[in-house]
Amino acid sequence: MTDTGFECYLCMKLAIKAQICEKCGSMYCKTCLKEIFGKNFECVQCQSKSFRSVKKSALSEAYDEILTKSQIVKPKKVAKPVPKLPQIENKTQQIYLKEKCINFEVCQQNINQIYKNEQVCSPECLFLLKLFPLVEQQDFAQIRKEIINLEQSIKNKQPIQIFQQIAQPIQQVDVGVTNFVFDKCGPGIVIKYSTITLVEEEYTFKTVTSSKGFQNGIHFWKINPLPMTKNEMKIGISTSDKYDLKTAFSDYNFGYAYYTVGQFRNGSNSNGFEYGVKFKNSGEVGILLDMNRGLLAFSYNDNFLGKAICSDQLKKGPIYPCVALLHQAGFEFKCGIPIPQNLLEQFLK
Repeated sequence: MTDTGFECYLCMKLAIKAQICEKCGSMYCKTCLKEIFGKNFECVQCQSKSFRSVKKSALSEAYDEILTKSQIVKPKKVAKPVPKLPQIENKTQQIYLKEKCINFEVCQQNINQIYKNEQVCSPECLFLLKLFPLVEQQDFAQIRKEIINLEQSIKNKQPIQIFQQIAQPIQQVDVGVTNFVFDKCGPGIVIKYSTITLVEEEYTFKTVTSSKGFQNGIHFWKINPLPMTKNEMKIGISTSDKYDLKTAFSDYNFGYAYYTVGQFRNGSNSNGFEYGVKFKNSGEVGILLDMNRGLLAFSYNDNFLGKAICSDQLKKGPIYPCVALLHQAGFEFKCGIPIPQNLLEQFLK
């Protein structure tokens, strides 16, 4: 496509439902901004969060004319009629439709088959159901009796076979065969085999990542900071490759990083919760990703640091390994290695 002046800075195509950065004038597709930043749009040029639609600007008429002539304008989608579901008898419906727990407004869970008779999802909801009315009545003698009865009832329940069958495959998954290369990076980063370095005067994070992401399974790799490193790193993963590599991947809501100041970062370049240990240019970081359960965890010198995050977003590929470097920094990475047994046991708990 020829340069029209209305290209999206992210996808480099004619911007659709164009949004203009009010600070620097950069233009973006509304869909591209939503995919990368969610609801909190941010300009990758100047980091401004102020945008307005091109329709509300002086460029509106020129934009409409170019959009009309463009071959990428798609016809309106015709909504397909919603098929009517066949009438199903009540007993058959229960097979297909998951029933909600009595305390669904609180727990948002479906009935556990173990507690089918009580119509709850868990022991916690069972206690809530039985004890809450007694607490309101301040009948403490009856509360003590009810707790004894509930504990005995829960103890007598046996898990049904279906839960045992679900739990087994996690232990049987082959792990320790993750292979990838870091082959995409921000300006100034040098990639030489398994060694990655950055030496510059600027103090802005830049990201190095892989062009191919993980699609499923359990993955493990290690990062060894080089002695030249003068500032902390951000080590982790991203569920998208559509962002500016001149920034840290964890600044976006699709980036998840162990920031080696002893924090975990996601969707912010300034805030995070305490996690792990603080270090700069020594030791060894292990990264553990279980896409079956949507879990991300880290280790330092083979000591398990705990599970950093659990999210359904980490169950869907592709997921890309990433490291963000600052000023003068470097690391070596290892992959295709087995997970140490002590880490594997703690990670699968």
